[in-house]
Amino acid sequence: MATVTVDQAKLVLNTFAAIFQNNLVAADVVSWRKYDGEMNDRNKLTVVEQIDPRYAVTQTTDAVNDLSAGVQDTVFGSEQFTVNTLFGSSMGWADFVKVRDIGAARESEAIKMAAVNLAEKIDAYILGKAVLASNNWTGTPANNVSTWSDVATGYTRLKEEGVDDRDLRAVLTYADRQALGGSVLAYAAPDALVTGVYRQGLSGEIDGIPTLFTQQLPTLTNGTRTNGAVNGANQNSNYKAVAISGAPGQYLTQTISVDGLGNAGTIKDGEVFTIANVYAYDNRLGASLAPRLQQFRVVGDYTATAGGAVAALRIFPALVVPGTGTGGDVAVNTANATVSAIPADDAVITWINAASASTKPRVILQKDAIQVNTVDLIMPATGIGSRKALTKVPLSVRMWQNSNFATGEHQVRFDVALTANVRERRRIVRINGS
Repeated sequence: MATVTVDQAKLVLNTFAAIFQNNLVAADVVSWRKYDGEMNDRNKLTVVEQIDPRYAVTQTTDAVNDLSAGVQDTVFGSEQFTVNTLFGSSMGWADFVKVRDIGAARESEAIKMAAVNLAEKIDAYILGKAVLASNNWTGTPANNVSTWSDVATGYTRLKEEGVDDRDLRAVLTYADRQALGGSVLAYAAPDALVTGVYRQGLSGEIDGIPTLFTQQLPTLTNGTRTNGAVNGANQNSNYKAVAISGAPGQYLTQTISVDGLGNAGTIKDGEVFTIANVYAYDNRLGASLAPRLQQFRVVGDYTATAGGAVAALRIFPALVVPGTGTGGDVAVNTANATVSAIPADDAVITWINAASASTKPRVILQKDAIQVNTVDLIMPATGIGSRKALTKVPLSVRMWQNSNFATGEHQVRFDVALTANVRERRRIVRINGS
């Protein structure tokens, strides 16, 4: 068996990391952050991050606003982020030891494919989390994006949600690219060397939005539920009660009771529905966005009872109504309102797509809407371990060489630890064709 030197191990790891990094095409679609001491085994690799408060603005004539009753309450929200997802690839020992120089490393199909496949898997994971995070969905779910207007409609929805133009990204399929044709402003092609080794990332713009075309968008398969109804009146929330996330991804969510979903009907995480006469609300304008009904995203999977009811269906956004509550809650709820009115008992629920249908939504998002959190994996207690930090994103690859004395088997593995966390669902919109 050939002797593997430290320099050779570094050569293999550096080459793997370079190829892996340059094939991670979703890296520029979301934001990244690396943790060290903040995440540990005592807090289960979970941290809490602050969400800024909003304030209701008053308007008076000939006199300043009377504050004798007190100033508005300041309510900071929070979201939980965690790192609990590991990705890895491996290769045979023979493929490892034959690498002797930079040229051999670059030409090694084992190194190249192990790195590319790892990047592809992580891309699909990140895009899956990003695409299905939002409650807002424009277009018809089954349709390809085929016109400039399809993209512009999604952009308009983001503007209605108060999202600025900073760091917007669009993710579409190649079928969309073909249909859009001249609407895509393509970037200059990379040189031949890059084309031969790296996958193409953001490769054009639509309406000024950098766009990634990929086949790795997730497919959402709906549950078997039927259109149901709200079960009970006054199922709204004070913003203070829903501003603090109880678990990752639960900021501004609440549970509601629903029924009429069909005998043992199922609901899948990521499905979207509307409620009759419950319209979206613009906090800045201070007015309902009727006739646009607010769209709600289901958080988690559910199965209705034999009578078709779900007692605690978690949804985003929570039902925060302007002018409701008592004392300081009134101004806070007005500043953070999500809907125009409290749903009535038996208000009809209408799903965005048919039961059991499978669809592939596209997405426009602001990079900060999804945060990928990373940590360094611990170095192994046996075998030989080494770590290489990427340069474009705060992520490190751990390489671990190991041998089994009894069998003579030699192994090499590459692992990374990262989790895509939802920071703000309102900065994301799913889009499909009209």
